[in-house]
Amino acid sequence: MNMPDSDTASLQFLQARLSEGVAMKHSRSFERVNNGMSLLLSIVFLILLWLPTLDSFFNLDRVPWVNEKRPPAKFPQVILSVNGVRALPAGLEAYFSDHFGFRRRLIRCEQKWKHELFREATHPDVMIGRNGWLFYTGEQMIEHFRGAKLFTPEDLKNWQALLEKRRDWLANRGIKYLFVIPPDKHSVYPEYLPDWLTKVGPQTKLDQFIAHMKTHSSVEVLDLRPALLEAKKTGRTYLYTDTHWNAYGAFFAYRAFMRALARQLPELGEPLPYEAFDTASSEEKGGDLAVLLGQTMAEKDVVNLNPRPPLRLQETKEDISIFAKQWPKYTQPVYTENPSRRYSLLSFRDSFSNSWTAFVGFNFKRSVYIWQYNWDGKVIEREKPNVVVDEMLERMFNLQDPKKLMKDDQLS
Repeated sequence: MNMPDSDTASLQFLQARLSEGVAMKHSRSFERVNNGMSLLLSIVFLILLWLPTLDSFFNLDRVPWVNEKRPPAKFPQVILSVNGVRALPAGLEAYFSDHFGFRRRLIRCEQKWKHELFREATHPDVMIGRNGWLFYTGEQMIEHFRGAKLFTPEDLKNWQALLEKRRDWLANRGIKYLFVIPPDKHSVYPEYLPDWLTKVGPQTKLDQFIAHMKTHSSVEVLDLRPALLEAKKTGRTYLYTDTHWNAYGAFFAYRAFMRALARQLPELGEPLPYEAFDTASSEEKGGDLAVLLGQTMAEKDVVNLNPRPPLRLQETKEDISIFAKQWPKYTQPVYTENPSRRYSLLSFRDSFSNSWTAFVGFNFKRSVYIWQYNWDGKVIEREKPNVVVDEMLERMFNLQDPKKLMKDDQLS
């Protein structure tokens, strides 16, 4: 049955009014949501805008400083002069660039995302290898590992001349001499380097030097690569997140070191056996390469060797009297003493000696370690050691100039 035109018009009018009401209701709801979102965004924006300022006043960012191998810029001094006023804007800019709010957290987050999401190293001197191994690439590591940079015949003769001069200077004073080269981590664990890092030649600088000295000189040189390559068959000898060997590697390097010294010091005695120590593993904070990446990585399965009774851990002490100058804290000369032993040792060294000083102390009456490569004859004559040891890490050896070292040696 057809509805009258008036009824149809009324129905359409009612439907239109209802639709209009629903639309208005939805419009008001959308407007309220939109206004709420705008207000929320405004509040978030204002918080983010003021957070750096709040951090500057209240120190909200408790993240440790990122290791940038430099101190943060200090607030500039206001100097009332033409040059002082000119330098002030640059000083302020440097200060606020290093101290703006939450800078440390932002840098940490960026480094963490790059490392975990993209497996990308955030420092030019760190390489991410296989299975979480980190490698140091500074000091032309890649070129030296590949064999792309080698010694010239003149370089090898200069090294020979330096070591023979030192050996002979000591021999005139009745002192023995040993030159020791701990290998870089990548020389012992090349299998964990990226696939693209391949050799271009059969020799490295260290290979050249060892072969040259065996052929042309009688100076005692200890290459620790064989000892560490053998030790890695039974345990990991280097740290995952650090450039250095671990206690396990340092111990077997110590044993090879003692055997080499015993050839010159017959009554030195045998190095301690591994069974003289209790071993324990722990998880510690990541090492120097993790620090360069700005990461809070963990170094897992860290080996600790604790001497079993009656042996007692050798205490390493600082000796600031060795030189009449100020030393950075980490390079202070150190020594150990063990009255039950006969011989004394003096070593010019780098950071790799840190891990074996306690082991070596079991075999020497007094052992002194000085963190530098050039010699000071007055110190040697004052200490009167039975043997002087040069310990020089492979990557440092690759870059040292033997002619400069000879010139810098203070030998009478």
